[in-house]
Amino acid sequence: MSIIDNEAENWYGGKTYMYNAYIAGATRQPTYEEIEAGAKAFYEALKPDSYPQWDSDCALRAEYYDAMRLAVKAMQGRATEE
Repeated sequence: MSIIDNEAENWYGGKTYMYNAYIAGATRQPTYEEIEAGAKAFYEALKPDSYPQWDSDCALRAEYYDAMRLAVKAMQGRATEE
């Protein structure tokens, strides 16, 4: 067990509580701010140099918001697989 695992187990009062907290965190709906931060990260990582900056009125953000929502959904599905 790592130091982080040990601290988490102490914080949550045992492995069962730690697991339940993990699942609760993995299945909760992301906030708008989290989706926006992820979408911006996707945009910055994938855009060609010729594309406008994220904060520009010309940036097409909708596709990146959708991509981030799909990524979160995939991560949540993976986290809750048994």
